[in-house]
Amino acid sequence: MELNSRQLSSLNEMGIPVWEFRTNEAQQQSTTIVEEAITSEQNEQLLNSEWVVVIDGQNYDEQAQGLLHAMLLAINVDQQNLAIIDSAQLVQLQHSPSPCKVMIILGEVLASSSLGESIIRGSTHKTLDQKVATVVSFSLSELLTKPENKALAWQDLQLAKRTYLQS
Repeated sequence: MELNSRQLSSLNEMGIPVWEFRTNEAQQQSTTIVEEAITSEQNEQLLNSEWVVVIDGQNYDEQAQGLLHAMLLAINVDQQNLAIIDSAQLVQLQHSPSPCKVMIILGEVLASSSLGESIIRGSTHKTLDQKVATVVSFSLSELLTKPENKALAWQDLQLAKRTYLQS
């Protein structure tokens, strides 16, 4: 509900604070960076990124984008060192001399189907010819429908960050 200036003035005189929707410029900018990471310069960015996040591109809506942004922000991933790809682009990573140190795959089913092996969440795996440390976590759609899994996803993110710092 939008209040006019008269209403705002009356509430102010009565000492009643008015809540306003925040426009968090940093969040908007980071969301834009995440969107750009998945679209424009994927090939070049993929070849220069230390972090790679593999997502299910079919279920990557605005809500999932916001969640992914918050997850990456929580572990201080430098957006300039990040490539967000879907499983089809994983082949590029397999056949390129990428500096990728850590790959996070969001979804156990996606991990198994993409890499052709049984990979479970909660531990670090060496994939792509033993070159890349890989951490599997819940898919974005799973986290949005089952918020109780967010604590386990946080543990997975912390594992990925520790792995990155040790490499």
